[in-house]
Amino acid sequence: MSASTFDPVTRHTVSAQIRQRLADAIHTGELAPGAPLPAERVLCHEFGVARTSVREAIQGLVIAGYLERRGNRSVVAERLPDVNFTGDDRKALVTQLFEVRQVIEPAIVDFATRRATDDQRAELVELASRTPLELDEFREIDRRFHSMLASSCGNPMLNEVHAKALTKLFGSGEFASLLYAEVNRAEVGDLIKTSTAAHRAIADAVSRGYARKAVAAVVAHLDDVERRMVERLL
Repeated sequence: MSASTFDPVTRHTVSAQIRQRLADAIHTGELAPGAPLPAERVLCHEFGVARTSVREAIQGLVIAGYLERRGNRSVVAERLPDVNFTGDDRKALVTQLFEVRQVIEPAIVDFATRRATDDQRAELVELASRTPLELDEFREIDRRFHSMLASSCGNPMLNEVHAKALTKLFGSGEFASLLYAEVNRAEVGDLIKTSTAAHRAIADAVSRGYARKAVAAVVAHLDDVERRMVERLL
């Protein structure tokens, strides 16, 4: 690449713009598969930004599969994912995934309230009782909790459909890039707190056999998470 390839960034969503410009350079072949990414100091100079913004953008590209780490260097992945970093498109995918969950999970919870074994109810309560402090820990608990709800519904086919939707969501680079962006740290912290409280309400209702209460709790939970993801995260 020639010197001064990128124009300085002037708008507020700095890391998102850097991430988009790097992704565009990868798509056009300006940054070829297997090619090393320019050094952070070079990118800072070309974009006219601080190193923290460049590092955040690189992290998002690594999470999404555009870049991979080789020792201390970041290189363009040999096989690129089919991911678009346009803001509206990222959130459109998140919305679609949550729409699927909003259709499936109320039915799953209704069935689980009536069909879960004592051991499954106890495990739901135990998972919901945990208080995660870090995002990675929360994501692991969140996935296990919702997976346990599905496996407790007594319908293997419904459980399989839900598992595919959950895998798509948790494996989504768009989803991860929103959660791990530095600019979203405070909002994601609130999301962890409200989701943890929601898990406890859902688990309590399921363990007691209160179907209507459990369904209402999971609908409110999914609505809250989607609203925060789409409306508040940058």
